[in-house]
Amino acid sequence: MITIRKKLVPDIQANKVTYGKANTRKFIVVHETDNTRLGADADAHARLQYNGNSRSASWHYTVDDKEAVQSFEHAWRCWAAGSNTGNNEGIQIEVCVNSDGNYQKAMQNAAELVAKVMKDENIPIQNVVQHNHFSGKNCPRNMREGKILWSKFITMVKNASGNAQQQKLAIDNNKYRVLTGTYGTRQAAENVLDVLKHRFGWVVYIEPDGAKWRIKTGTFTGMAVAQAGANKIKTAKLAKVTNIVAE
Repeated sequence: MITIRKKLVPDIQANKVTYGKANTRKFIVVHETDNTRLGADADAHARLQYNGNSRSASWHYTVDDKEAVQSFEHAWRCWAAGSNTGNNEGIQIEVCVNSDGNYQKAMQNAAELVAKVMKDENIPIQNVVQHNHFSGKNCPRNMREGKILWSKFITMVKNASGNAQQQKLAIDNNKYRVLTGTYGTRQAAENVLDVLKHRFGWVVYIEPDGAKWRIKTGTFTGMAVAQAGANKIKTAKLAKVTNIVAE
C-alpha cells in the first residue's frame, strides 16, 4: 500500500504558479517528471515546489518507488496539462523516473494513488488520461514508449481500486534531522551542502565539530521520511555515516 504524505505549497507561493482554486476535478492526468538525475525522487520534487519552483509549472502529487507527496490540495488549478481544460479540470500526478529509483514500483504506486483519488473525487476510470491527451506532448514518455503500456497501467489502477480505502497516511508527525559524519575540510562539507541544497532541494547547514565539519539537514516530518533522507545521502555517496536526531 502506498504511503501518501503532504508537503503543501503555501498559498502565497501557490497563487504564483496556479490559476487559483475552483478546480472542477473531472480528470486525473498522469505525467512523468522526465528528470533522470540521481536523487530526483518525490521528496526532491515536492521540496522544489514548496521552496518556489523557478519554472512556470505546478502539479498536485509526485510519486516515486517509495511514496507519494502531495503539494497542492485538489481545489488548486495547477499548471501541468498544457491546456485550459486539463489545468482547470484535472488533478495532476507526476511519476518520478530518477535513475536510482525503481520505475516499475513507481508506476505501481502511481496506480494505487490514482485509484485512491478516483474514489475520493468520484472520477471514472475513463477520465484517467495521459498528459498527451490534452496537449499532444510526448508525456508520460516512458509509458508511451512501451516501458509500461497504458492499457497495463489502467489494469493496475482497476486492480488497486478495490483496496483504495486501505491506503495509509503517514502518522508520525515528530520532527527529525539528519547529521552526516565529519569532513576533513570546510570545502568538502560545502561541496556536499551544494548537492543537498540544489539537487535535492533541502534546507541544510554546515556545523563545526572540533577541527572538522559536518552537515545538518532541516527537519523531516516522520522517522520514515528522515530515514529515506539519510538513505539518499548514502546512495549518492555524499557521506558514509549518517545519524538521525529528534527535535
